[in-house]
Amino acid sequence: MLTEERQQIILEQLKIHNIVKLHDLVPLTGASESTLRRDLQDLENCHKLLRIHGGAQNVISLHEEPALSQKATVHLDEKKSIGRTAAGEVRNQEVIFLDSGTTIQFMIPYLVEHKDLLVITNSVDNASMLADYDIETFLPGGKLKSSTKALVGSSMIQTLETYHFDKAFLGTNGFSIESGYTTPDPEESAIKQLAMKQSNQTFILSDSSKYCQVSFSKFADLQDATLITNKLPEKESGSLNKKTKVMEVD
Repeated sequence: MLTEERQQIILEQLKIHNIVKLHDLVPLTGASESTLRRDLQDLENCHKLLRIHGGAQNVISLHEEPALSQKATVHLDEKKSIGRTAAGEVRNQEVIFLDSGTTIQFMIPYLVEHKDLLVITNSVDNASMLADYDIETFLPGGKLKSSTKALVGSSMIQTLETYHFDKAFLGTNGFSIESGYTTPDPEESAIKQLAMKQSNQTFILSDSSKYCQVSFSKFADLQDATLITNKLPEKESGSLNKKTKVMEVD
């Protein structure tokens, strides 16, 4: 079977099931798992799917927010490196804002190295994890989103307007030169925008699979924050560095 035929089968299966596993694609294509992994890599490079452990999932629509359980299983090594690097930007006695998101969570174990740290977050999951590490944490009230476990809404905004941060660390669903940083939900976008406004410095944490991905609501231009991501191809890295400061991790 030709490469194009295999890849078309993969994309058709994703349209039907949203998530496909390598072992299910083997009998459909007659190809080995190693060959199919290369196909998935090629399709991800073209932004036609997102690889996950053991398979792939469909690229999300502009307004769709994948659940944390879906995002928690993908690009784990990259997220760990990004989280460790981001935590290295924190200093003792700082007040920092942590956004919701699985990449942000990988910062938390490294924050215990800092003294007298105060963390504000709109993420229930992140707040719970911070408490486990005995890190002083504020969790302002708001409307709880079931998909991301993030607190949003007017009461959250009113509270954040009274706070000031040394640094803010935010996640994103996509970033691109043309569209900047985007997320599916305008309410979460508003929280991110306000956290950036109230912060002296902002870092966006994102693995490179989200490059050229665009969601519904823009919350910042590229130049508004420092991007922390994993190693990018030379061409993409050069283009991004012309627009903003990029910290690439191995």
